Amino acid sequence: MLEKCLKTINAFALVAVTETGIKGRIIMFNNILCPTDLKERALLALKKAVQIAHQFNSKIRMLNVHDEFINKQEREMLRVSFESLKETYAQVAIESRDQMRATIHNLHAEDIQVDYLLREGKPAKKIVEVAQKLSVDLIVMATDGRDSIKDFVTGTITEHVINNAPCPVLVIPYPINP
Repeated sequence: MLEKCLKTINAFALVAVTETGIKGRIIMFNNILCPTDLKERALLALKKAVQIAHQFNSKIRMLNVHDEFINKQEREMLRVSFESLKETYAQVAIESRDQMRATIHNLHAEDIQVDYLLREGKPAKKIVEVAQKLSVDLIVMATDGRDSIKDFVTGTITEHVINNAPCPVLVIPYPINP
């Protein structure tokens, strides 16, 4: 009966059985953040976010963070023209947004309200910052794997988000042999 009621109100229940009885609370996922690097493994997470959004009538905020943009000090050290970089950054932003929109279209998810967010900075920190600023209810992201020695020393983006996010984080594993 409880399960039927929860489906009716489009909610997710966290239930814990304790010595004193059953305790639980109902969670509504109205605002979902789905960080993406536009790679195949991020598509798995987006598919799950779309599924959850359909179930809970949620809004999705797709976030694409670019850490390859260089700041003013780095530009000065490299003696790079700001105007040429500005054009390159604008083109990358347009292509990223178009790619995010195409992905939503390919998933037949146009019925979901989606905001496309582009940010500059370190992905791990920006994901947490955006989640806090937008008061998201859930972050859905893919594992990013340990691609380098640096990941073993400093940890992965996913680890940072799990440890610092202001909300639950649903991590979608990437199959070893896709």
